[in-house]
Amino acid sequence: MDTLSKRQFAEIAAIARERWGLDLTDKKQALVQNRLAKMLARSQTYESIEHYLDHLRTSGTEEDMLVFFDILSTNTTSFFREKEHFDHLAEHFYPTLESAPRGKRVRIWSAACSNGSEPYTIGIHARECLPDLNNLDFKILATDLSNKALDAARNAVYPEKALDHLPRQIRATYFEPRVMTRGDKSESFYQVHPSVRSLVSVHQLNLMDPWPMKGPFDVIFLRNVMIYFDKQTREQLVQRMRGLLRAGGLLIIGSAETLSGLDVGLRMVRPAIYVK
Repeated sequence: MDTLSKRQFAEIAAIARERWGLDLTDKKQALVQNRLAKMLARSQTYESIEHYLDHLRTSGTEEDMLVFFDILSTNTTSFFREKEHFDHLAEHFYPTLESAPRGKRVRIWSAACSNGSEPYTIGIHARECLPDLNNLDFKILATDLSNKALDAARNAVYPEKALDHLPRQIRATYFEPRVMTRGDKSESFYQVHPSVRSLVSVHQLNLMDPWPMKGPFDVIFLRNVMIYFDKQTREQLVQRMRGLLRAGGLLIIGSAETLSGLDVGLRMVRPAIYVK
């Protein structure tokens, strides 16, 4: 098996930091080697890790780099993941919109939307909490860098097992059954209902690049992203997001993450939830 050398790993770590802000420590070398090995096993183009890296160095396109990002990154998510975050919105955010004037602007950003489970959860939850949601100018921006994740988010089609933990009423109201045939085998899938998909706009975005959107956002979800960044990158990223939050707006991070020790001008209202 082709072994990833320290020099090669250092080169990969430098690319990941420069392009995407990822902090690949030495502890990640085995993980990166395993993922490159799987890619090479499927590839009919690259004979070795060095051959692949040489391609990236000499003639790699932006699309090649995004494929490389897919190899390095992890997209793990599920519907209604970290339920306590949605409980907080139900208790403290959505009640403020119940008597809002018709057409009130509400913007939520899912800043690492992965396969779309997070932004579609936000949309489902909003419809459950606000029966008159259609009276509001309510939009959810979903962004990610991964091509694979974005394709899944735009298709909004999920295997039956992804919905196993959802209440029957939620499944019946917000998902439509689909059957897909592969060869002689049929599989059951579910597509998010148009009433929820219409709330979500999916776009590609590198969080390290300039951002085209101006805000302000009422809520920003940045969950389970900062675990890949060093302290300086985390601080700069959150400061930029604070600039796009309205006064009183919420930043929601992963339950295993914290802003402790960062100079970002946000106040914690409960673990993983911060207010401007």
